[in-house]
Amino acid sequence: MTEVFERFVNGIVKQTDSNHEESMDLSEELLSHLHCSYEDLLKEGYSNEEAMKMAMMNFGDGKEIGKQLQQAMYPYRRGMMLILAGASLIFAFSVYLLDLFMNGDAHMIWLVLAVFVAASILTITLHPIQSLNRRLWMNGLLISHIFIFAYGGSMSAYLDRPYSTIASIFSFAVVLLAIILVYRTTIFDFPSSKQLLQKDAKWIHFINITIGIIIILITLFFLWAFMLFAAEMRAALLLLLIPILLWMISYAVQMRLLAARHKGAAYALAIMQVLLIGAVLVIWMNGI
Repeated sequence: MTEVFERFVNGIVKQTDSNHEESMDLSEELLSHLHCSYEDLLKEGYSNEEAMKMAMMNFGDGKEIGKQLQQAMYPYRRGMMLILAGASLIFAFSVYLLDLFMNGDAHMIWLVLAVFVAASILTITLHPIQSLNRRLWMNGLLISHIFIFAYGGSMSAYLDRPYSTIASIFSFAVVLLAIILVYRTTIFDFPSSKQLLQKDAKWIHFINITIGIIIILITLFFLWAFMLFAAEMRAALLLLLIPILLWMISYAVQMRLLAARHKGAAYALAIMQVLLIGAVLVIWMNGI
């Protein structure tokens, strides 16, 4: 009986985007309801097999319950992810083909990366793997998406009008949606169970995600400028990725400090980042 109920509940839980810990809690709660219903039916005089079948029947269709739980736990999230993946695939192939036929440029590496990221987002959304660290993998894909598709937006500028305008707007839309999903995934959907200072963790996440997006966009600008004016790609261009690496290290250190309840040190490091980025932007804008 227990195995039958567990299979039924697992089918429900698989319909949600819950991480491993959330899935365990949800399964335990659903099993508790099933067992209570089963016990009540036994008291009414039903046999074990009849009570088991009726308990699951009264519970409802597993897939439908899973969809309802998904909507209740993460409203509109799956729909947003599917829209992002679908729109990104359309954008990637459209820009690649337009650039190929209009300018004769075949950005094959960009296309492969763009399709890989979009397809990965689509796969994880449709077939969530509960054993994965969902927040880590999803945010990694979303940040990669922002980087790749922001670059795709810069490629759109070389298309003939009105295609360049349409592609640029499309690029802005998918990048903006990815940014929104990064904030949502990190701050709201998958909070870490190991982090005791949840409210402070949300602020640290917010600050670092914002800084990370700014750093990525600045890095993209300089990469685009070097690729535009440099005669050939040089290994020295990889130095432009150092700010992103430093940001990632700083982000990880802040979360470790917060997990160790060194809240002041975590905020101090975050504020230092903000001031440093602000100073760089001011100097850059004055230089321009």
